[in-house]
Amino acid sequence: MTQDDAVHAAIKNIHSIAVIGAGPSGAGCVKALLKENKFAKVQAFEKRPGFGGLWNHTDETDALTTPVPSEKSTLDIEPIFNEQTESYKWASPVYDYLDTNVPKDIMTYAGIKFPEECPVFPHRSDVLKYMVEYSKELIPYIRFNTKVVDLTLLPDQKWQVTSRLVVKETKGGKVSSSAPGFQDTVEIYDAVVIATGNYDVPYIPDRQGMAEWAEAYPGTITHVKSYRNPQQFEAAKGKIVVVGNSASGGDLAYQLATELKRDIYKSKRSENLLPAGQSELIKDVPDIVKFNVKDRSLELKDGSILHDVDHVIFATGYLKSFPFLNHLNETDKPLLTDGHKVHGNYQHIILYNYPNLAIIGLARYVLPTRTSETQGCWLAKIWSGRVALPSVEEMQEWEAKRVEWKGNGKQFHDLLFPEDVHYCNTLNGQVLKSVENEDTENKGLIPHTWDKEQTALRGSIKGIKEAYIQYRAKTGKLAHSYQELIDAHFIDSFIISDEDLRAKGFDFK
Repeated sequence: MTQDDAVHAAIKNIHSIAVIGAGPSGAGCVKALLKENKFAKVQAFEKRPGFGGLWNHTDETDALTTPVPSEKSTLDIEPIFNEQTESYKWASPVYDYLDTNVPKDIMTYAGIKFPEECPVFPHRSDVLKYMVEYSKELIPYIRFNTKVVDLTLLPDQKWQVTSRLVVKETKGGKVSSSAPGFQDTVEIYDAVVIATGNYDVPYIPDRQGMAEWAEAYPGTITHVKSYRNPQQFEAAKGKIVVVGNSASGGDLAYQLATELKRDIYKSKRSENLLPAGQSELIKDVPDIVKFNVKDRSLELKDGSILHDVDHVIFATGYLKSFPFLNHLNETDKPLLTDGHKVHGNYQHIILYNYPNLAIIGLARYVLPTRTSETQGCWLAKIWSGRVALPSVEEMQEWEAKRVEWKGNGKQFHDLLFPEDVHYCNTLNGQVLKSVENEDTENKGLIPHTWDKEQTALRGSIKGIKEAYIQYRAKTGKLAHSYQELIDAHFIDSFIISDEDLRAKGFDFK
């Protein structure tokens, strides 16, 4: 049997599908699989007690259990036990004053909008409400408080899924229990979707002297996942340093500087392509090369020294982690080796060495709702046989070309605008073509397709969000429309021109 024959055989008779995760990525995928009306069983597993994934804000953090440095993708994050409620909570990366970096108009799933009363950039609590509303019809297909602890490929190419309740008897899913009603559940599925998201395992890159510093001054090196509000650092007498210059790094530096009214040092390696508030109190400095424990100073890449450092907050992203796949990652065809790139993948979804195993939500710098919904719809069409995969050789060539372009590390999955829109519309085009002759009720879930206006808005996010931040800072109000920002002269025009769109490869008729 050729590898192409093996791929065809693996996806030819998919009737039962397990989905690991029911957050923003998992919910859209489950809905797409169900509306395909092809699969006899779609069962999702969600470790939290409800929908929303990372948008479930928690006061609790996992700062005390995050190692410094943190570079192992095999790290299995554990929940935090609340003695008052006798329940477990999974620490969330969303902080108190977080609002979105994406306008509400274009961060929606198909068929449901944000309420009109929401500001242009919704607060995290608004996003959670939206996610719950979108997902509520999926309740019969989700097992909440249930963690998948092992995924094993069987000789017949089906998947054995072992799941465990997140309860006291299992120590939050950490250990198996022999108590009646709390034992592990073992089931067989034809296919599995991993939709666990990208914001679980903090990435804190190693620097010389870091481990010694963390041991000498516990709690002074943290990750943005453990940040909740500026008040955590108001007692700091020495310097506060934020490491990273992407969305979270820019947001944290701005919050800390404006709320604490003090200098905040932001260590960066490149310019920020994402929106961030501006303040004269934010001092940009080069990358850190060494932690000097004796005098609590940092040596920077340009040879300069930052003295009297109290706190270093890493906003350096997260590691991809599938601890339930540790056995598979020890084979000659691993999915993960360093926590950054998933190997053997096509279109950031299909794993051509394991074609009945897919991942939704790998891409970075995308609009997660829209992108995951597109990915879920496309995957549903692949596994139902309505869209054909190319040959294994072609899928390998796609990956090789992307490695040549982006490298074999974390940038492989980056889809910065306009690539994200081109990517979604490519998959959307295949979905729409596959059902163009079908009756409406047989088309399955149809994702948003990016039109000219939405694409222009997508390309203007940085300017709109920065104007929104300025408007809020100067008026104390939240803008509920783009026109408010224009009328108040915080921005003249935010929609990029037709000429700019054409320059980015768009030719809307």
